[in-house]
Amino acid sequence: CVVWCAALLAVTPVTSQAETSLFGRVAAVAAPNTPWDDAWTDFKAAVDQNKQDVTLEYLIRGEVGNEDESLRALRRNRVQIVGASLSGMAVIVPEMTVAMAPYLFESEEEVDFVYDNYLLEPARKLFAKKGIALLRWNEVGWTDLYANRPVRLPEDAKNIKLRGAPNIAAQVFLKGVGANSIPVGSMDLVPALQRGLVRGGTSNLVFHYFSTRPYATHVTLTHHSYDTGGQLANLEWFESATPEQQTVLMEAFRPAAKDRAAVRGLMTALIANMRDEGIEIIEPTPQERAAWIEVSKPLVHQIIEEVGGDSQMIYDVILEGKKAFRQRNDAEPKTSTQGEAE
Repeated sequence: CVVWCAALLAVTPVTSQAETSLFGRVAAVAAPNTPWDDAWTDFKAAVDQNKQDVTLEYLIRGEVGNEDESLRALRRNRVQIVGASLSGMAVIVPEMTVAMAPYLFESEEEVDFVYDNYLLEPARKLFAKKGIALLRWNEVGWTDLYANRPVRLPEDAKNIKLRGAPNIAAQVFLKGVGANSIPVGSMDLVPALQRGLVRGGTSNLVFHYFSTRPYATHVTLTHHSYDTGGQLANLEWFESATPEQQTVLMEAFRPAAKDRAAVRGLMTALIANMRDEGIEIIEPTPQERAAWIEVSKPLVHQIIEEVGGDSQMIYDVILEGKKAFRQRNDAEPKTSTQGEAE
């Protein structure tokens, strides 16, 4: 953040506090009593304590609409701050789809290291070109597979009508494992499941638990993709703030480690809840996981080709970060098995 913030502040006009009052609207879809709801509560408290004349209106219960609608409002400066998933962010910067390629990351520790130390600044530059300031990463979690039948291996998914998010990475993955991929928007997903137009799909467990759980008897913890979302601001609005106001906004977010721990703890609790409800939670064995990885090997290059733009650059940055993570772990007493990236 230091380099990016310094560069951003350098082009921001310095205006006295007496002359500048900053008002903005925050849009999100945060369910009550979830880590995201708690994070916004803490953010609001931190902003309210500031002495830099920053006033924000919070529309975090979906008042602006779904994620796509909130992001459109952000680009039009109708709202000024949005919390979004990486899947949603990739609508603005398609190159970020590459970061959701199947089996690109092996562990949460690796994800955190690469995103924080390698991917943040290149992503910020791409979002700035679209009029968006990427303030920081947000936590969403692993993407898994749910269905109305057991899916242990890629061949079990063959010809099943499965819904993936309407982004290239999700669609390429499902087609790559032989599923009949159906791109259904989030608003139309439940009706599609009710009518049997799809028999399952892929998503993070929070979305599945609160939205599609009644329509799946089996959940496979494929952990094939990781969705690290972000906190975004309209760049023109953010640059209109004084350096002190920008600092208030940046420092109001909770430490990333706290947010990550809260979301990951929730995932563990949701898995336990589903088991108690009689839903089969399938945890692939190392051999089964290897089968998923093997069939996914060529897919990242297909995603890069289809997305185009700076996709190869994003992929190269991720590989550089993965290499550094591996070297760091090799230099420490403990070791970490890395996933297939190429």
